[in-house]
Amino acid sequence: MANILRRHVLLLMVAAVLFSTVPVSNSIPFILFHGIGDKCSGGVSNFTQLLSNLSGSPGSCLEIGNGETDSWFMPLTQQTSLACEKVKMMKELSQGYNIVAQSQGNLVARGIIEFCDDAPPLINYVSLGGPHAGIAAIPKCSSGPFCAIAEALMKLEIYNDFVQDHIAPSGYVKIPGEMTKYLGHSKYLPKLNNERPDQRNSTFKDRFVSLHNLVLVMMMGLILCCQLNRQNYTEKTGSV
Repeated sequence: MANILRRHVLLLMVAAVLFSTVPVSNSIPFILFHGIGDKCSGGVSNFTQLLSNLSGSPGSCLEIGNGETDSWFMPLTQQTSLACEKVKMMKELSQGYNIVAQSQGNLVARGIIEFCDDAPPLINYVSLGGPHAGIAAIPKCSSGPFCAIAEALMKLEIYNDFVQDHIAPSGYVKIPGEMTKYLGHSKYLPKLNNERPDQRNSTFKDRFVSLHNLVLVMMMGLILCCQLNRQNYTEKTGSV
């Protein structure tokens, strides 16, 4: 019962952010990015429709490639590039839009915010269980021969160029004892988080702090819901 109640509270909170500061007659559309190993049909489609119903805003799940497989085997840099082009082609987003993202989809969402030039303005961003600081262990794939291949490659050498170019989660694996390798060879998260001191890009930070609302939801029962504190966050970290 408690889990059901928390889920309802979460959905209402997300809907409230999507609907905030917007007149009923001019609801801001939203796009949803699903997580790893998922696709826009089935449960994700139902979730998108539920958010749309609760918020009164039109919404759609943005699929990258074939979804389920490419979420594992298309590098995040390529996923972000494809998503960027799709967003720019969606005329309904031209006056502004919101993003809701689940797990790995958050890294694509943030890539759009930071890297996508000439994109329509993003207003609110809701992150559900996003691995923004990376993950310290190799993620578990469900089943099947492709999963076995992915896991074997990542266990062999996570920061190898071939693995980085072919296995999406390798782009945000951040092993604490291998920070030199991570900063030198990880091809996605260090750039996204402005972690390389000699390559920091203030444009990435400026685009991120231009959001009207940022909501971060941790999937262990802790919910952080707040307006982005631009000055405190950026002055202390110097990074996104």
